[in-house]
Parts: sequence; C-alpha cells; structure tokens
Amino acid sequence: MDVKTLVEVAPRDRFTRVCALTGAGISVAAGLSTFRGPDGLWRLSPEMERAMHAQLLPSNVDALWSVWGSMFHVAARSGPTAAHRALADAGASVITQNVDELHQRAGSHDVVEIHGSAGRARCLDEDFCGWIGPREEAERTDPPQCPQCGEPARPAVVLFGEMLDPEALTTARKLASECDLFLAVGTSGRVAPASWLAPTAREAGAYCVNVDLYPDGPLDPAFHARVVGDAQEVLTEWAR
Repeated sequence: MDVKTLVEVAPRDRFTRVCALTGAGISVAAGLSTFRGPDGLWRLSPEMERAMHAQLLPSNVDALWSVWGSMFHVAARSGPTAAHRALADAGASVITQNVDELHQRAGSHDVVEIHGSAGRARCLDEDFCGWIGPREEAERTDPPQCPQCGEPARPAVVLFGEMLDPEALTTARKLASECDLFLAVGTSGRVAPASWLAPTAREAGAYCVNVDLYPDGPLDPAFHARVVGDAQEVLTEWAR
C-alpha cells in the first residue's frame, strides 16, 4: 500500500543530482487546467483539441493564441507554485511537459521544455524566416505577426503532428542518465517521449519515484516507488 512520504522513500540528503520530470499536475495549483481527465480541457472543450493539430495551420492560429495565450497569462499572474519552488530550492534539473515557464520563474536553471513554450512565439513561415522569440514581440500587432518578416506568428508550442525538438530530447536524455534521483511529478510518465526517461534514469543507476495525486493502475516497473499525494505538500516537505 502506498503510504510512505517522499522524505521516507528518498531522503533529500542522500542524493546529489536530482532530475524531475513534470507534467500538468504540478501547475494545477497555479490555476491551470490539465488536458486529460474529468476536468481537463479536452473534455470540457473538445473543439479545442481539434484546433491543436499542426495539419490545420494556419486556420487554427486564432485558436492557438486563445488557448495558449490564456494559459500563459494565467500562469504569469499566479506565479510558480510551492512545488515549483521546492524543486528550484533543491537544485533539481527539470524536464517539463508544460509550456507555462513556471519552473524558470521559480528559479530553476536547468529546464528542458520538451513541448515548447507558450512564452515564446514563432513565425509560420519556417522555411524562409524561422524566427522564434519572446511572445511580446509578436503581440505588438493584432493579430500577432513575426517581427522580422510580417508573416503570421503562432505560440512556440509543439502541436499534434509536429516533431519534438531533437536538441531538447538529447538534453533530456542526458539529464535523466546523469541523475541519482529521478522524480516524475504531476505526470504518469507513460506517454512518449516521457515514457523512456524513467527507464533511462533507472538503467543509469538512479532511484526513480513517481509522485502522483491520482495514481491510475499499478506502478510502472520503471519506478522503484510511488508516493501518493499532492505535489505541493509532498515536494515542500521533502525539500525543506
């Protein structure tokens, strides 16, 4: 039965190289919704999911700005949660599936955003321009435009049907293979590419723990242990 705390399972002072894989669950306390689940965005607004496909560009650009723009502004107003700050205080490197930049705002330095960032924008004309920069530069016009070429701009998040950044994936694998404690927080870690990070860490000798408020099914064999609880409380106690 999963009753132990993270302090008991993985005492902070026993590890020197901590790496955390984080998902939407860590940002719920900042007012952000998860995507899947009973209260997830996909269930509440199914048309929103259809707008997230790369094959629909450029017709869904307005929807992209509405979804990711709203999410980023909520995150900016709320700021990082106690769990974000706990990972920063612990000096953990972070591989995140989130696009809200809350880890950076909390003070984490080694952050890999495998799904991109809603805090940045990119030019739709990737072949001839390829600009990527702060979203504020694109939002100087309405609708947002690339400041270099004037073509429409979009949030720099990875859409369904798009390739993940190879450099980000390489860095993520490196961080996972070099840590001695691997935490999966607010995510099951069962969806690729996140699904191969815990096995990578474990094969390299790290102790792997899944922190989950609502565990679904048996513990993934890639993990040594599971801690059931709210990441805000679990991580704050652990990093103290």
